[in-house]
Amino acid sequence: MTQTLTLPSLTTIPNNIEEQLRQLLQTPREPGLGEWLFELIKSSGHLSTPDALRWRVVALVWLAAEFDTDKAWPYLMWLNTGQPAISEHLAEILSDAANDLDCHVELVNWMAKAKDERLITFFSDFHPLPARYNMPTLVRRLLNHPTAPETGVWLAAYCRDTAGSTNPNLRPWRLLAAAWYATCFDTQAGLAYLRELSGGSPTLAAVDNKILTDMAGELNCMTSVTQWLATCPDPMVKTMLKDFGHPDLPTFAAAIFQQSPDYQHLTDSVRHAEADAQAFQHAVKLLEQAGVSLKNARLLDLACGPLAAQTLLFNSAGYKILGADLHIPPAYLPTASLAQRLFQRGKYVKAWETATAPYYQALAQHAGLKLKWNGVKIELADLTRLPFPDQSFEAIICFNHLQHAPDVESLLAEAARVLQPGGVLVANIIPYPALTGAFAADGASPWSHLRGTANTSQPNPVILNRWRERQYRLAFEKFFQVEQWQAEANPNAMAQLTPTVRAELADYDEAELTCQQVVVIARKR
Repeated sequence: MTQTLTLPSLTTIPNNIEEQLRQLLQTPREPGLGEWLFELIKSSGHLSTPDALRWRVVALVWLAAEFDTDKAWPYLMWLNTGQPAISEHLAEILSDAANDLDCHVELVNWMAKAKDERLITFFSDFHPLPARYNMPTLVRRLLNHPTAPETGVWLAAYCRDTAGSTNPNLRPWRLLAAAWYATCFDTQAGLAYLRELSGGSPTLAAVDNKILTDMAGELNCMTSVTQWLATCPDPMVKTMLKDFGHPDLPTFAAAIFQQSPDYQHLTDSVRHAEADAQAFQHAVKLLEQAGVSLKNARLLDLACGPLAAQTLLFNSAGYKILGADLHIPPAYLPTASLAQRLFQRGKYVKAWETATAPYYQALAQHAGLKLKWNGVKIELADLTRLPFPDQSFEAIICFNHLQHAPDVESLLAEAARVLQPGGVLVANIIPYPALTGAFAADGASPWSHLRGTANTSQPNPVILNRWRERQYRLAFEKFFQVEQWQAEANPNAMAQLTPTVRAELADYDEAELTCQQVVVIARKR
């Protein structure tokens, strides 16, 4: 059922009119808004404060672009002293207003779709750029709809209007906008902007790649950009951005040692100790089921994580295993010098040990093993560019990671490369449509990530690729012979899948909504 928009009364201009406009701008083409905007403009002519002038100009441009140019035009011309193109003074007011009301995306789209010759002329020399302080909020909002047409229009305008700029503060945003535009909208135009940024080189310089990667990390969109790049068909774009998301490992490690040695976020891990111990026991059974001789096999724990639970448990059980990840215990991070290893790294190791001691005590208890750190091997590694020769391992385990992998196919291709022919990969997957697929905070409503009821005011810090089960299956089958694909049901999900919820989620199969995890045994062809 369509809900009628309730518009604020204009008997008197509301004191919070700017906030009201900010809310209404979320649905800028809503029927009824045109007449309301016209009434607002007529009713507010007596207001002469700078604040009032800013929101009145936005209301006028909004009315002219979306609803009725003829009604808005006399007022615009009066404010613009009769000039057909926007004056420098009015352009400054409109730019400030767009920052105040967070409506740069809407403004740029109004300009781009203008058909009336008067509006085209009016906007011809107007190139508004968001204020620096507004960019993070604006871009995060666009990331909620990364391939929407309105997003593409804004990206095109931003790339065009900042082309050639030497302002270092704009460079991170220019790199992200050009990469986004090239991979999601217009390959050739986006590539041209990237080439301008690269000085004509076919590949971004290392410094620019770091700037772009750091910016994506700050905005929590590493996974998104990696996926855009993975699905982009243009080889020149792939070449230009080939190092995106692949950090220089010594630099990466050095950056960790420049941060505060704070591992308090790991203190909560104790509640996962029982599940990690059960995962180890299950992994042993699966590997034995697949015919792996554990006493002789060389094993890789792919994406071992900062606790390296499986690496530690397999080592403690007497098996030969190596853990690899970008996020590893600090004792295994490479150091630039002996002094750094002895002194600087020491305080990180101590802080990490203090935070994780309860977890390892619980892990040992649940696993029934005496934990043995002696002989544990862990390497800092880019999981899609592993530092190991071909055919290095007889078996690989990969637990609780694939749903977080930005580029699943590249990770699986690399796993296949380092496996011996006939080698086995054992993994688990939590597909995004599952009840727990978004790793939502406690108290979230069931499947809120699919039903549009999630709390979007606080971005989910968990990085997810949002893949469905069939996407994972196709990716596995590119590199492996799948011997087991077992979807385990979640009884709690089945109980919460009421008829009402089921109707809301009709685009999803019941099996994927109630899936707890998928357990995979795959063999290298």
